[in-house]
Amino acid sequence: MQILGAMAFPGLRARRFLIGLALPLSSFWFCHEGNAQEWKLDTSLSQQALYSDNLLMGIDREIETFGAISTPSVRLQRLSPTLNLALNGRYEFSEYLNHSEFNSQDPFVGLSVGKILTERSSLAFRGSFSQDSSLKSEQQDETSKFIDKLVQSTTFDARPSWTYLLTPVDRVVLSGTYTDVSYDSTEKTDYQYFGSTLDYNHQLSDIDSVIANVSFFRYIPDRADDTPTDTVSVLGGYSYKPSDRLSITGLAGLAYSLKDTNGSGSGSSGDDSNGDNDGGLGYRLKFNAQYKLDDRTSGRLALSHDSEPSSDGDQTTRNRLTLGVNHKLTPLTSVSVSLDYVDNYDYAGLGGRTENDNRESRYAAVKPAISWELTEDVSLLAEYRFRYKLYEDNGDSAMSNSVFLTLKYALPTWGWDGY
Repeated sequence: MQILGAMAFPGLRARRFLIGLALPLSSFWFCHEGNAQEWKLDTSLSQQALYSDNLLMGIDREIETFGAISTPSVRLQRLSPTLNLALNGRYEFSEYLNHSEFNSQDPFVGLSVGKILTERSSLAFRGSFSQDSSLKSEQQDETSKFIDKLVQSTTFDARPSWTYLLTPVDRVVLSGTYTDVSYDSTEKTDYQYFGSTLDYNHQLSDIDSVIANVSFFRYIPDRADDTPTDTVSVLGGYSYKPSDRLSITGLAGLAYSLKDTNGSGSGSSGDDSNGDNDGGLGYRLKFNAQYKLDDRTSGRLALSHDSEPSSDGDQTTRNRLTLGVNHKLTPLTSVSVSLDYVDNYDYAGLGGRTENDNRESRYAAVKPAISWELTEDVSLLAEYRFRYKLYEDNGDSAMSNSVFLTLKYALPTWGWDGY
């Protein structure tokens, strides 16, 4: 009963979200499927042991501790020529030695649906519900202010989309996004983030295409002294994939952000410093590249400069850089290393900020790892993680060294035919 209580969906918005999700899916996607379909059920159990010398990424209070995270997970799939459905679930039980105040039980449920309507048209939906904590993830707030305690978040996310093939070489995708995030601490601000995106792709040849993107998003912080922020973006770019080994995509454009003083908030209380480079006109950039050197080695690169929601009560423009390399030593042993870097600095100077601005914040994480496939069903992962963070509120920095050892057991897959 304690587990069921922890998984209860709090609030009226959560119940409306689930009802609004279940009814359209059940009435539309399944009503036309009359033939027997293939079902698959995958289950697994992982046990992770960890050590950290600064669990909270604290400045003055550095908590050194050992911990354990047990995670049962399940994945149910329904496969057919015109309908694919996947339901994922996991539950993370976390305990920390001599620091029981950090113990938590965090559920995650994800739904993915794809429906082919005609030869030229298809629908898709992705939705999720999750509870998370600031100990296990940065919760998309790598540049936020310092908080010296455990913070739990509850997130609802829904992303429907419709794809239509205009011609054999022209495709449009209309998609929507709704995200609702709430925290159990008044030091972070609950928010809603929603909008729509229109993507256009024109294939120039078998290996390259031009792409365009137009989007509108609204950020609504749940705080009386903040106002909603509307952002309109227009981007254009190019995609190049000469082979299965190399893939490059780049987009660049402009975005305009405007605080809606007539929205649900009551005004910004005269303090617009939170917006610095996030209001007015700014540039946007997205770049992704993947390269497979051979059958054993591959790399990836992602770079972005984009506006994102924040738990600090204001929309934030962040720069993100991700680098990763994977190498297979043997058929059963692999090594990898990844670098994640995030900051909220305005390198182009469009927001009038300087390098001495005390609101500048940086975050970096380096994660080398090695994994072994011990048997067909059992795998072992060892990972070291170094993190560095410069906090925007006072200019202080913190570092953390962590070690993770994860043993995962995948139970045999169950399969059957049904409806």
